[in-house]
Amino acid sequence: MTQAFDNRRIRLLLVTHSLTGGGAERFAATLLDGLDRGRFSPSVCLVSDRSSYPVPADVEVSTLGYRGLRHLPRTLSRLRRTIERQRPDLVLSNVLSTNCLTGGALRGLSDPPPWIARVGLAPELGDPLLQRLWARRCYPLARAVVCNSERMLESFARVYPGLGERSRAIPNPTDFKRLDKSAAEPPTRAAPADSQTLISVGRLTRQKRFDVLLQALARVRRDFDVRLWICGDGPLRHRIVRWIAELGLEDGVELLGFCDNPFALMRQADLFVMTSDFEGLPNALIEAQGLGLPAVATDCPYGPDEIVVDGVTGRLVPAADPIAVARAVIEILGDSERRQRMGAEAARRVRRRFDVARVLPRWQQLLEDAAGPPATG
Repeated sequence: MTQAFDNRRIRLLLVTHSLTGGGAERFAATLLDGLDRGRFSPSVCLVSDRSSYPVPADVEVSTLGYRGLRHLPRTLSRLRRTIERQRPDLVLSNVLSTNCLTGGALRGLSDPPPWIARVGLAPELGDPLLQRLWARRCYPLARAVVCNSERMLESFARVYPGLGERSRAIPNPTDFKRLDKSAAEPPTRAAPADSQTLISVGRLTRQKRFDVLLQALARVRRDFDVRLWICGDGPLRHRIVRWIAELGLEDGVELLGFCDNPFALMRQADLFVMTSDFEGLPNALIEAQGLGLPAVATDCPYGPDEIVVDGVTGRLVPAADPIAVARAVIEILGDSERRQRMGAEAARRVRRRFDVARVLPRWQQLLEDAAGPPATG
């Protein structure tokens, strides 16, 4: 393959909502850090001005100052001016909301640069109707649409037909060297020595179904002295506090809020648990498995069945079924040798498939192909 630009680096503008929390934001930060600087000159445009992940010193950061729907026309205009000023060779947008915004900005340009749209959440379950209708007008402008799991690619084809040749699946790249370094740091709290510890990581939203997790935990605690750490924040925090009280779990659950370094906590835990109704390709599940944690995860659309091998690296259970979750947790916690085997096999399999050294070359090849002249014929 001949590089799209032989004499200079490809100027890539990455448009993402923020660089704080979330799997999409972690993807953006990992990509910005890992791109080959001999081939790419990246910059990033934040729709909001939130940033907690580190940004490499050579990456220009611009912000659009989005503060809600009433600011949408101004935000759209600012993005259009940013593209005109930077004149990138390629634009990459990250998840549906920024895809819609970027598509709208590009539609207003007389000579728009090539565009790749990345889809990070189940289209059939997570796309609001108005955004979906607008996306149907915008996605045909994209050189490529990338879904982060094979099952999501199938869903995308059902919701947005006619883009088959331009859509593909590439998983999230995960920097396990950085994770290992973070996991080795002193944790913010120590797991109790006299009980086993479960950990769950995710925004406190209905999608993540922490009600199912807490109901399952109440059942597990009938047989095991077990504690639960929940890393994440979100709109359901007060409701979750109430559920904890109603189930009598005040001494068994810690709501830790957003954690800059959940990996040092994962290193101490015995089991990772995820009870979502739907996903994209859950980064936290990949990270936990890569750090050697067996997992109990709902077999929800989409992604968990592409990460967890049922009975080998953890257990996949039906969604919205606290009894099934509890049984799987008890099964794994009750056999320490099997739990250790599952964790070791999880780390081996997940690192082989999702490590940044394996996934990033696929992204770089796609970016180079998209930045070149459009295919003819």
